[in-house]
Amino acid sequence: MENLDARLLRSQEEQNEVAQELNKEKRGAAGGEDGEETNNEPRSLRQRIAAARQAMDLKTKAKEKIEEKVVAPINKATGRALQWAWKSLIPSWGLSSIWINIHVFLKSVFGEKLFCKLGEEWMPKQATDAAGGAGKVLTKSAGLVEVMVLIFIDLIIFFVIVGLVAMFTDEDTFKAMTGESNKTQATPAVQQVK
Repeated sequence: MENLDARLLRSQEEQNEVAQELNKEKRGAAGGEDGEETNNEPRSLRQRIAAARQAMDLKTKAKEKIEEKVVAPINKATGRALQWAWKSLIPSWGLSSIWINIHVFLKSVFGEKLFCKLGEEWMPKQATDAAGGAGKVLTKSAGLVEVMVLIFIDLIIFFVIVGLVAMFTDEDTFKAMTGESNKTQATPAVQQVK
């Protein structure tokens, strides 16, 4: 009669032998018994290339999904902000042109995936795709008009700033605005020269 320990050891050895036989059968079905690759890697160059292409396709699909889920809503939101800035240009006395200029700068930094071109904020992407060539022409013409208006507004703001600087640097204008007079300081110097 065997003791309990001996029976447990024998059953464990039998389980190991069965597991080894199953592994041999799996290896034989996957890679053959004549020394070919036994893991699940492709055997031929064509299979490896096909696997690499499939992996690249999965990566591009993942990037498209990320773009669809994350980038598209950001682009839509920045487009709405740009549309708001154009609509509130007059009520804000031109201050919303700051956002328009920031939008143009950020578009050049981050690209058109996050910040749309000028003129694209007015037509949804689905409408542009449905209209085909006419939609693209319409958005390009709206973009050209927006660029010209933005340049005009920026020039006006530039000349207003230059005018204010010139006004405050002119001594007579500064005296008239502040009410100060430099005559008390200038008279002793004039009297000493005489």
